[in-house]
Amino acid sequence: MLSLFRRIATRSYCTAPASQLADALSASIDGLEKDTLTKLFQSAPQLTKYAPELWNRTHNLMAQEGIDAANFLSIVTGHPEVLTRPPGRLIASMNCWRSCQFGDRQMQVLLAAHPQLLDLSDHNQLAQRVAFLHSYFETRKNVWRLFLNCPNLVMDKEREIRPKIDYLLQTMRIEVLEVVKSCAFVADLELIRCRHVFLERLGLFKPRSLKAEPGDPSNNPKLHQITDTTDKRFAVKVAYVTLEEYEAFVELFRKELNRLGEGSEELDADEELYEMDDGVDEDRQERKQKYRKKTRRNSSR
Repeated sequence: MLSLFRRIATRSYCTAPASQLADALSASIDGLEKDTLTKLFQSAPQLTKYAPELWNRTHNLMAQEGIDAANFLSIVTGHPEVLTRPPGRLIASMNCWRSCQFGDRQMQVLLAAHPQLLDLSDHNQLAQRVAFLHSYFETRKNVWRLFLNCPNLVMDKEREIRPKIDYLLQTMRIEVLEVVKSCAFVADLELIRCRHVFLERLGLFKPRSLKAEPGDPSNNPKLHQITDTTDKRFAVKVAYVTLEEYEAFVELFRKELNRLGEGSEELDADEELYEMDDGVDEDRQERKQKYRKKTRRNSSR
């Protein structure tokens, strides 16, 4: 097998036109249509440099592992280097992910969405990471959701992840299901904290009661609205302020944290807390009501 791979690797670059490659692949791989491949090669011409032998070898290997043609194409499109991956290493990586026990379908969805995860083949490393996240987020399905939304959780250092978990679950008291459905772990802890404190000081976010039951309604913005948005969208659609007002807070809050970090207990009055005067607060409330009315009109159409 190794000698065969070496022979194939020496001719890994394809000199045939894209149309000929599309013809060859559609004829040899069930489920890949010529029109689909032609459009793909037009949008991603770098894929045409790989010889048909590499495409067929990788597809056959993945098919044996249960990867269907559509997900195979997504994996190759997102991470073409898998076409030149030694077969043994590719099999080891897929076995590694199968050992997570997410289910074959969920594994395919995850690898198709983030094919770079096939670079990982360290079973012990992945098993430890799954166990670490499982201890906080209760089920393997939730761990799978976390990897799907935040693939960086696979490789980020535990010392970087734990403070985010503590802040989301303990300080903000976000429910587990809401956390795993967001992309919060992609964001820096500084951004999460800054936006959370901003909403708190505006009176738009209150921690859930410790006595609240799971699923109890909350008037707080959803976590994904806080962490998975641009600065402008967060300011206007979530905090109901202008972008400039939010940017001013970010700068003041950074100074506040720096001074606290240096051990200074004295802050300028305008930097210690971000409190709007009555006129500004009235403007924010008016924007909030206008946005809610607009949202209701759009949803009724």
